[in-house]
Amino acid sequence: MITITRDNIYRSPISLKQTEAKSKSVEEVNVADVICFLGEEVEFGEDIIFKNLFDVIIFHKDFFNILYANELKGTLIEDFIDEYESDLRIINNNVDYKLRFSWIADTYDHGTSVELFDYVSFDAFGKLNKKEDKQDYGISVALSSLCEIKHDAVFIDNTYEIKDYSTMENEIDSIFKANVKPITLYDVFGSILIEISKFGTPEDREAVVGEAFGPASRKDDEEIIREHYDEREAVKNDILNMISEDYDKDNNKSFWDVLYPKEEPTGTSSQEAVNNAIIALSEGADIPLEEQLKEAHDNEKYELAAKIKKLIDQRDDKKDE
Repeated sequence: MITITRDNIYRSPISLKQTEAKSKSVEEVNVADVICFLGEEVEFGEDIIFKNLFDVIIFHKDFFNILYANELKGTLIEDFIDEYESDLRIINNNVDYKLRFSWIADTYDHGTSVELFDYVSFDAFGKLNKKEDKQDYGISVALSSLCEIKHDAVFIDNTYEIKDYSTMENEIDSIFKANVKPITLYDVFGSILIEISKFGTPEDREAVVGEAFGPASRKDDEEIIREHYDEREAVKNDILNMISEDYDKDNNKSFWDVLYPKEEPTGTSSQEAVNNAIIALSEGADIPLEEQLKEAHDNEKYELAAKIKKLIDQRDDKKDE
């Protein structure tokens, strides 16, 4: 069990709600080691905010760009950092909600078989107008800027309800209670990246907002949002096709080589742009890339060594031009 509080991250055999942080069975986890426990169940302290989670994502952005390539749909975590670090924040005292991680579990009857489709969703739960709304409800945050939700409280609802759409006429029969189901650290980070990249980069998202809520003469909101969503799905499918075509198990090709093949990448968010920035920073760094390569190799961090070697080759190629 991983427990994230506002100040620390802990690992323990059971929930910290059933033990004490000072117990000998509880160990404090350094943020650098979080990726070792992605498959473990997670719980939040009552004081945790979205910033505590996204700071971890930024810390491991290079690794997460690869691990969650499917969820990011062609974007990179770097695309969202400037907006996240902005101080712009709109305070609406009439809004009352917390950010939520919860299970979505639906069944679809295909006649000869029934398909279960479930995933962890990241949204807000509460009221947009606490003066008029009588009940709490789910609220999408896909169109919100990260600086707006950075300081919002987050919580986990791991209640697992399976909705059967073949019996929706009878509301009672359509929901089967299955008590609770754990949500892992992997689920939490993945659901965040799925939601924030739903319409692409922050610039893409602002274009959706501008078109959807602009003059009445424009297309209706649903059609505009659908068009942008389809564009992002196309990018995601291109990535999946690339991986399917290029992945060579017999030659043990690494996932890094699959995700970023040698073909010339394009676009402002391409890996080439990221590599160029890393090279530029490394030129003025205290530790040259060659020393970083040797250290990675000596410590048997071969994936990191391969990545640094690729940057060195790219740098040298540019010097020869």
